[in-house]
Amino acid sequence: MKRIPTFAAALAAAFTVCAAPPAGYYDSLEGKSGAELRKAVKSLVRKHTNIGYGDRTWEAFAKTDTRTVDGTLCWWDMYSSNNVPVSSGHPGMNIEHSVANSCWGGTKNAAYNDLFHLNPSDATANNRKSNYPLGIVSGTPHWTNGVTIVGRPGEGTGGGASWVYEPHDMYKGDFARAYFYIFTVYDDISWGSYSDGRDAMYDCSGATADFRPWAVEMLLRWNAADPVREKEVDRNSGIYEIQHNRNPYIDIPDLAEYVWGSKSSTPFHYDPANYPDLPDVPDNPDIPDTPDNPGTPGTWQLVRSTSALSEADTYIIVSDQTYTGLTATLTKSYLEPTSVNLAPQGDVIASVPSDIATVTLSPQGSGYAIGVASGEKATPLYISSTSAKNVKLTASPADEGATAFITIDGEGVATVSYGSAGNLCYNPSAPRFTTYTSTGQKLLRFYRKVKTDGVDTTPADLRLHVWSEGGMLHVPASATVYDLAGRVVACPSAAEADGSRTMQLSQGTYIITCPGFRPMKAVVRE
Repeated sequence: MKRIPTFAAALAAAFTVCAAPPAGYYDSLEGKSGAELRKAVKSLVRKHTNIGYGDRTWEAFAKTDTRTVDGTLCWWDMYSSNNVPVSSGHPGMNIEHSVANSCWGGTKNAAYNDLFHLNPSDATANNRKSNYPLGIVSGTPHWTNGVTIVGRPGEGTGGGASWVYEPHDMYKGDFARAYFYIFTVYDDISWGSYSDGRDAMYDCSGATADFRPWAVEMLLRWNAADPVREKEVDRNSGIYEIQHNRNPYIDIPDLAEYVWGSKSSTPFHYDPANYPDLPDVPDNPDIPDTPDNPGTPGTWQLVRSTSALSEADTYIIVSDQTYTGLTATLTKSYLEPTSVNLAPQGDVIASVPSDIATVTLSPQGSGYAIGVASGEKATPLYISSTSAKNVKLTASPADEGATAFITIDGEGVATVSYGSAGNLCYNPSAPRFTTYTSTGQKLLRFYRKVKTDGVDTTPADLRLHVWSEGGMLHVPASATVYDLAGRVVACPSAAEADGSRTMQLSQGTYIITCPGFRPMKAVVRE
């Protein structure tokens, strides 16, 4: 199963494999923790080359923020799914500060020009997100393009701000690590207090600015949930070539835990063995998908993350709280509910009524067309909506109004947005599923069917085929080896008689993937 949105999975980054930090670069951090470690990080990376802002920034972006889409080099925009060709200039785009420069009055200082929190951005998304703090949007978004979400903050986030903006799941870690960098390197600039809530993430009442507890908790969570991937690693090294400093929170994935988190009393040591386990294999188009459809065969499992959606799976849709199922029966301008409500046990629905629709997802840009059918073997029709309280079924996923933008929070509650037509919801007072621009209706939940094809999809144990001795790592011929920053390890390897490979590697911990096997970690000792 793909664990990244399909619009991203189809895009290949236009970067070369980057170099690791220079030898000894992080020696000054050794043995430090908490506030002392934060000061050491600041001292290490604060001094850098300031390239200015404007044309020089776009020149830098051409080296750090591009990707190839269908053979065309485009700007990599983390605020929208737009693919603007680099050759066209940058029409309709801005240089966006991920940490709003208005938080220090817009002074054009070193922070104003620092590439580590500057990104090419769709101008509309930039305008809509304004200078709102990061947060988790609750309920119906005020505005979304499927990548950037603006709305009211959920409980426990927002710090009292009226509005927040929420990045896409695949970029939350990127933004968290940019914020860690800025609030380390520039904690002593003139951060301000503002009545409009733009300062909701930080406290500047002392000599230096620091995160408020809710903000650091959220950013640490994002840092762990969205690990460092190839795009970010390559960007870090690209900026190093321009500014001559690095973002240590990218090079060292758990460094933030030693500064603000659970390891803040633990002395830091720059040793890959201290890195946390990677939650999944790196986001790299060369990595094959691993079988991943967990659960009891034949049951339906709650989806708790937008990135867990896949066009390879079959779903049912039910309403939040009432657990009324969606059918494929269209009456006038709405879809009928099931004749009975469902009864989940925890995250699992054991059986479903015969009139419930089976749901498939067809990727459309940064969203999906939602196909509904009366059975898994029936041809799906796609839900479309171009105006509120009005849905129809269309034969093609590419038809007008058929693209929905889906976001799922950690509790499994899904917001399915059809843009100006509103969100697909369930109305219990006039039982029906249709689109609403008003609040008060029930949002949705997606349940994925656990496959029952009679085939054992449990990945084989790769440990039986991998071993390490004397600085040498033995792996199957089809294996790919990564370091803990997610980079493919490319080095000469000797072929064995059985088709395996022997690689001579430096001491450290590596991730190994191989088609048909569960990924594993291996430690190489000299």
